Amino acid sequence: MIPNILQLLTKAIREKCCVAIRYHDQREVRVIEPHVIYTHESGELIVEAFQTRGYSSSGRPPPFWRPFRLKKISAISVLKETFKTREAEGFAREKDRYRHGLVAMIDDRRQSEAVPAEALMSDAVRRKTLYTYPQPEETGPHRPKNPYRR
Repeated sequence: MIPNILQLLTKAIREKCCVAIRYHDQREVRVIEPHVIYTHESGELIVEAFQTRGYSSSGRPPPFWRPFRLKKISAISVLKETFKTREAEGFAREKDRYRHGLVAMIDDRRQSEAVPAEALMSDAVRRKTLYTYPQPEETGPHRPKNPYRR
């Protein structure tokens, strides 16, 4: 498994970005809309996604829902293309398999466009919580003193 595949998929779920993957050492690319990452009963990490285009080993033409094992994803690329939650196509948050091993799930309640970035920046500058100046030595963890260092 690629070391940062979980982080890339989690980011794609959070930002609702499509992902291009190569699966199970196949040369063809699949484009998916990841909705959920969870731990299966067997202990494997699974991403449940809506495949919109690309290769299908079964020959079934996309679009369709499909679970993908993270350990079998051999290449991944987060695309700039975004998507909406596929509730009309059958996505349900209440599935039993998500309850015990949920890692990441799409969240429509959080609206990132609700507050403009400029407003957050001006608020942070006004409250002096935006750290643009060097901070004193007292902040953050201290390194242990090494008696052998000069």
